Amino acid sequence: MSGFGADGSVPQEWLPQESLTQATDAVRELASRPAYALSDDTLRTAVVDLHRLASIATAATAMLTREASGRDLPRQDGATAAVAWLRDLLRVAGPQARQLVTLGQVMDARPALADAVTDGVVNAAQAAAIGQALADVAADDEPALIAKVETILIGHAAHFEPTILRRLGERVIAHVAPDLADERLRDRLDREARRARQRRAFSIFPDGLGAMRVSGVLDVEGAAIVTAALEPLSAPIRGIDGPDPRTATARRADALVEVCRVALACDGLPDNGGQPPQVNVTVDFDELRRSVAIGQLDSGLQLSPSTMRRLACSAQILPAVMDAASVPIDLGRSRRLFTGTARQAVVLRDRGCAFPGCDRPPRWTDIHHIIPWSEGGRTDRDNGVALCGFHHRLIHHSDWTVRLGADQHPEFIPPAHIDPGRRPRRNPYHPRK
Repeated sequence: MSGFGADGSVPQEWLPQESLTQATDAVRELASRPAYALSDDTLRTAVVDLHRLASIATAATAMLTREASGRDLPRQDGATAAVAWLRDLLRVAGPQARQLVTLGQVMDARPALADAVTDGVVNAAQAAAIGQALADVAADDEPALIAKVETILIGHAAHFEPTILRRLGERVIAHVAPDLADERLRDRLDREARRARQRRAFSIFPDGLGAMRVSGVLDVEGAAIVTAALEPLSAPIRGIDGPDPRTATARRADALVEVCRVALACDGLPDNGGQPPQVNVTVDFDELRRSVAIGQLDSGLQLSPSTMRRLACSAQILPAVMDAASVPIDLGRSRRLFTGTARQAVVLRDRGCAFPGCDRPPRWTDIHHIIPWSEGGRTDRDNGVALCGFHHRLIHHSDWTVRLGADQHPEFIPPAHIDPGRRPRRNPYHPRK
């Protein structure tokens, strides 16, 4: 769509605020009214209509996100990508932001599907499923076939939820083009193998209940290797009190920890940030001696006193003296690179990449000299800040600047095009005492 009028003039910007305000007010009024006053038919209809409205709004947000990505707004605002930009802008979780980005890409590539969503015929989740089905069966030299599959799946959207629509894509291609079915099946299996490799991932994050949730995706080969390593350690162990009380999933969780414990003990792992791989815990030594200490990992998560006492039995203790603001004392060195205790002092303070909105952990960070070494800057805590690779490059090649605030924690000054007032910003993601 061209941004110019028929006479070559630039049209006046369309401002959607009034329409959005009216729609918001209408939904707010509906939400404020008592639902018990509605009849069954009215309640059922309202749920369907409101969900359709929410789906259309989601699709509109996705399309605007696609436009923002095309203008490179995320990187202009200092974000690593559109997902990180949305997360900070909308205060949403990463998976939700990623779904919006993917939906915008699908709707941009498939105008007919975008129209179906806008008309309320297909909801946002169905559109994402149809887009994935088309990607799986699509071929660049078969645009008519792709369009036919798309039309059929849009028609099925009135009757099936997203997961079934995704599976129907495979059946539709076999129905409308049986001669290509076998070839498509082989291609699909090859793509799935490649995609599984590309999608491999492993995440550990708090579950909000005092534990850590593990999530991941492996390809078939990787899963076989992991299974072979875990199975010998996850077999039931009969104790003196009878059978192993652990569930099968609990045994596999213990086996995973044990495999990693063995790897740490073998001294064969590469260095991490210039140091041997290790678990770093901050703890008050006097409290540790009194058996009341609460430990804190470099990720910000806390350990109970009983766990700390157990770790202290076999752990090497590296003292780090903290001031009243919980900032490590100056561990400056005359050398140029931040390694050893000089790096650890900065990491203990920053807890990860210090740039606003970034959640990269300490092991992914470099230590940046606030005053460059070449200009007389020292290699110590008060002249260092932890930055991930992306934001380290951003500081060096943009108008963002960094300094230490009055409490000796880093704060960042944005460029004038982001904030004309250039008000300092801080990272809210890394917990501190």
